[in-house]
Amino acid sequence: MIKRIIFKRNNNYILKYSLLLLLLIIILYLISFYYFSNREYFVIPKFTDKYFVIPTNKEGEVVDYLDKKSLNNIDNEIQDFDFKNIYELDFTIQLYSNDNFENINKYLSNLLENKKEIIDHEDIFVFYKKTEIGTQYFITYKNYISKNNASEACDLLTIVKSCLILNLQN
Repeated sequence: MIKRIIFKRNNNYILKYSLLLLLLIIILYLISFYYFSNREYFVIPKFTDKYFVIPTNKEGEVVDYLDKKSLNNIDNEIQDFDFKNIYELDFTIQLYSNDNFENINKYLSNLLENKKEIIDHEDIFVFYKKTEIGTQYFITYKNYISKNNASEACDLLTIVKSCLILNLQN
């Protein structure tokens, strides 16, 4: 009888401590879950250094990619071509754009030669935009007062597959 009482007492202690340990594990799990879910995992500092450096003294080493426009800001000066004044344009439909003027010239001559029955030479505007990475040339079609007018004309236009309307006043 005494053994039974001791065993029963030990069994109660084991059960109490097991439940207490289980409760402690659950509380620790909830605290750690809350802590790790509400904190930043990593912080990326703001990058303030230069992205690239082109040395002035190369000491005989060949530096690759010196001819890239983004590094040298090469100006493509095209002479003997009459670019249109785009300050008068509101909304226009872009037909073609390229950074190589020879491709622009080929496209324009091909367009005017093959579509001369439908396209008036006065409705075509050729202009360029200089940026940090170079010069981009554009061929656009007609000047429209509003975006809706240009969009309606896009639906009827058969010389391009999909229309891109440029707002040149912004």
